[in-house]
Amino acid sequence: MKNYGLNLKLELEQQSDADWKFGSISEDLAQIPEEERINYLPKDELQKGLEETFACASYSPLNLLEMKFNYLLRNKKLSFENQMWLNEKGYIENGKVNFSDRYTAVKSGTTEEGNSLIAPLNSIRKDGIIPESLLPKTDDMTFAQFHNKEAITGVMEMLGKDFASRFFINYEKVLSKDYPKALKKDMIGVAGYAWPEPIGGEYPRVEAQPNHAFMLLKTPPYFIYDSYPDTYDGDFIKKLASDYSFLSYGYRLSVNQKAIIPVKPLSQKFKEWLDYHFPKCKMKC
Repeated sequence: MKNYGLNLKLELEQQSDADWKFGSISEDLAQIPEEERINYLPKDELQKGLEETFACASYSPLNLLEMKFNYLLRNKKLSFENQMWLNEKGYIENGKVNFSDRYTAVKSGTTEEGNSLIAPLNSIRKDGIIPESLLPKTDDMTFAQFHNKEAITGVMEMLGKDFASRFFINYEKVLSKDYPKALKKDMIGVAGYAWPEPIGGEYPRVEAQPNHAFMLLKTPPYFIYDSYPDTYDGDFIKKLASDYSFLSYGYRLSVNQKAIIPVKPLSQKFKEWLDYHFPKCKMKC
């Protein structure tokens, strides 16, 4: 089975109980109404060069964030200073935001075995994001050229840090059973098998291990945005069957211009209440 860049072993190793759960994000400036999402799609970008880049775990969240920033720009939800900064630093091309997938793929430690879903998310938060124009991917790139660490300069790293200081990117884990509900609120970065042959334009369920990361765009039942074109009609949107098999969870992202405090799940609040009021019971347990 071909792998497009999802390292499941690494993903499981990097899980943490401290990861925010669905419902933790208290604010998001870029929550795009489901019926409007098609209007803010990013520039179509193929993740493969001359060779496979195995960078789907970086392309997926960056496609999602490009949509969110397109929404923020077009609806004037950013501060004037931040909007001017994005424009001056080259993040905006032909009216759309375009982030460097190479930068995040390299900074998050992508290898020929791919990467976890969570490593690029943490890199985005820590290292920030730079414009595509500063570190572009070209169609004739080999894996080694795409992932060349020496291509990243100190100036790029400083710009990424500046981005991270202006825009607070957070993520929360969403269980696959909650995808229909969560999609009403936002897009979700997910993983699944890529790809069976479409039947009448729809990709059917197959019992195969997830090998690719992509973005759940909207319902019904599932439309996704990918870093590979649809073999049915050639665009980058694919329609999946309602029972399509996904990894058991994915990630929702938020964008803010200030740090936010996560909302604690009701179960956690109840546990803290019990621990506070009945400490002896806790000790006996």
